[in-house]
Amino acid sequence: MEKITALITGATSGIGAAYAERFAKEGYNLILTGRRAAILNGRAEQIHQHYGVIVDTVLVELSNEAGIDELIQRIGNRPLDVLVNNAGFGASRLLYQQDLDIQLAMVAVHVSAPVKLIHAVLPGMVARKKGIIINISSESALLPFPKNCIYSGTKAFVKTFSEGLHLDLMGTGVQVQVVCPGLTRTDFHEKMGMEKSRQRNRGMLKWMIPEEVVDISLRDLRKNKVVCIPGNHTKMLVKMLGLLPRNSYYRFVHKFTGKKFSQSA
Repeated sequence: MEKITALITGATSGIGAAYAERFAKEGYNLILTGRRAAILNGRAEQIHQHYGVIVDTVLVELSNEAGIDELIQRIGNRPLDVLVNNAGFGASRLLYQQDLDIQLAMVAVHVSAPVKLIHAVLPGMVARKKGIIINISSESALLPFPKNCIYSGTKAFVKTFSEGLHLDLMGTGVQVQVVCPGLTRTDFHEKMGMEKSRQRNRGMLKWMIPEEVVDISLRDLRKNKVVCIPGNHTKMLVKMLGLLPRNSYYRFVHKFTGKKFSQSA
């Protein structure tokens, strides 16, 4: 049987872990990256024991160029069939109040890392005339919110970049998908100060679980859908708010989030 391999960044938990589980179930050997060694290695061992696939782990920091380059070197000439650019984080503060290094780290993780990884693996995929690239964006790419400008901006880049990449690769046999999840129950929100008890449905705000996001992503991939927005509620929210004139949208979101912006904020 031909060996097939998937590289998934940010695979310690959440959506990345769900992709790892799914591709292992489908017989892929895995390369998983993360920053929390104990969790990452524990997950790798669990997947290996359950599915019998080879799982390599790379403990790496993707928020700096050296870390990105290290991962590319670790991959070497190993043929990759799937690349899932999932690693990411958020920071919910006003731009001018947030440490600039944190914001630049977000740009590196969300923009530099995917671009450099894709650039490294694409020649092999194109030569073999097959491959899958999945980039994880966010509904924030479509619906920017206050205290989120760098996150929204980088995720908007991921979406548009992925669509452009799809155009570049049409006819090569390499598929590109960008996934724009809405609210998803992962530790992403906990790291930003939202306890799990607050992660519950409220009105038009609906939460999904990572496995649902991955199910929809791979279903849409089989249909060759480039932009995947998991969940009908998220699609409806994006469509409804997208119909508003932009100034009306800004006023609505500002009021909805209850944020007060002033020079003394």
